[in-house]
Amino acid sequence: MMVYAVGSWLITLANIVFWVLILRQRHVNRVARSYFGWTVFITLWSIGYGITLSGLLDYDVTLAWNRWCQAMAALIAPYFFRFVCLVVRQEAAIKRFFRWYLLLSIINSFGLLLHPSYVVGLWSFGVFRYQPLGGVLYPLFTGGFWLITLHAYWIGWRQLRRFQGMEREKVKLFLAGTAIAYSGAGTLFLQGYHIPLPSFGVFLVLTYVIVIGYLVYRYQFFDVRIVISRTLVYSTLVACITATYLVMVLAMEKWFQGFFGYRSIFATAVVAFLIAIFFNPVRERIQAFVDRWLFTATPIELAAQREQLLTEVRKGDQMKAVATLAAGLAHEIKNPLASIRTFTEYLDSRYNDPEFRSKFQKIVGGEVERINLIVQQLLEFAKPMPPKLEPLEVPRVVDETLEFLNNDFVQRHVDVSRCYDTTARVLGDPQQLKQVFLNLFLNSLDAMNGHGRLKIRTAVEGSELTVAIADSGAGIAPKDLPHIFEPFYTTKANGTGLGLAVVHGIIKEHGGRIEVQSHPGQGTTMRIHLPIAV
Repeated sequence: MMVYAVGSWLITLANIVFWVLILRQRHVNRVARSYFGWTVFITLWSIGYGITLSGLLDYDVTLAWNRWCQAMAALIAPYFFRFVCLVVRQEAAIKRFFRWYLLLSIINSFGLLLHPSYVVGLWSFGVFRYQPLGGVLYPLFTGGFWLITLHAYWIGWRQLRRFQGMEREKVKLFLAGTAIAYSGAGTLFLQGYHIPLPSFGVFLVLTYVIVIGYLVYRYQFFDVRIVISRTLVYSTLVACITATYLVMVLAMEKWFQGFFGYRSIFATAVVAFLIAIFFNPVRERIQAFVDRWLFTATPIELAAQREQLLTEVRKGDQMKAVATLAAGLAHEIKNPLASIRTFTEYLDSRYNDPEFRSKFQKIVGGEVERINLIVQQLLEFAKPMPPKLEPLEVPRVVDETLEFLNNDFVQRHVDVSRCYDTTARVLGDPQQLKQVFLNLFLNSLDAMNGHGRLKIRTAVEGSELTVAIADSGAGIAPKDLPHIFEPFYTTKANGTGLGLAVVHGIIKEHGGRIEVQSHPGQGTTMRIHLPIAV
């Protein structure tokens, strides 16, 4: 019956893995230490029960190991009670009941080890060579075990209503998963009452390992953190389910072989095939249960949910952008309209005043141009044209943009220095990249306000071409840095707050990214990273 013994030893291995994870944490809290205590006795039980199921040792040695595993099972209950109470934050129940439950379990544990009235011997049925046979005091052990365990569940389910949201889901999953494991353990006790039930329950005990593993991975249960991919977790769970399914098929075939006494290889294959057909729906149901209860849905449903969620997020982002643009547009256009309105109110009374007409033409024309600029930049931000990509040399685009601003640099006494790596080319839209550099150079001119230095450098960094634009201007305050690429966010008196938003959008469309480094009084450095054309 090695197939059943493997189930016990898998429990041992899983517990050791969890102990290592717990001990690797920087801080081990009280709940994690309680889990450690509970699973220590589960491990000691599973070792003894695995030896019993293997049937490899003689009668007397196996009987000693079985009494040992039953004694360890008695101590599982009070530590499970303590663990559940800590999970649902009922420490008052621990103070009130734990010491008495522990005392009862210790009495039963020593009785199982030392007194034959608990386990009188071993018996066999079918392919099971050794199974425990309970004595007159065996019900004291099983009754105490279930009294403590059921009291723990009663407290857990009763306190469940106190939790909300994710906390409620964690506690609910923990209680449901361990309940399945304990139902499997309960079937193993029936053999002590001379009921010939195969030891399939040992595989159900593995359920708690899967549940605790998922809770630790998904929710950092009792502050234990593992960083592994979701795909790996799901694949491991499915592999465990499939392995358990195969072991159950083999175990059932062995049981039928022992019960009916056939030895034909052909008959073995036929029976194993029929059992596999019968158990396959069971495996599928278990896997569906794992999908729905651990991952909240099947893989197909998860994919549909993810697509729906992404759609909702995109709509939310669009609505947020529209609201931001509308608010910013209203704010930016309000001042020019106020100026135009003021002048138009005096137009009838002061039309014959040449000085008023000159001022009217100058100011109103300027304000209309300002509104036109805002609307144009808004259109470029809200509905950018897709870039027309072509291989190009970035230094050439930079030089053409600098040439356009040459008079501004001379008038403001700004010294421009350049250092280019011309060996690499990128795929870009020359007109859109000129717009990017123009915006950045104008920002640098405004920040320096005369007598400054502007340094432009291009360099190859791995698979990217980096363009660094550094000025000696006033710099950007730390509180403003996270917001500079947001539309309508500006620290300039006459700024629209759309220039850098447009820059960010263009660079993103080119598959690149932009970084900012700035300190007040020390200038600003903008770094643009663009993928090199292959």
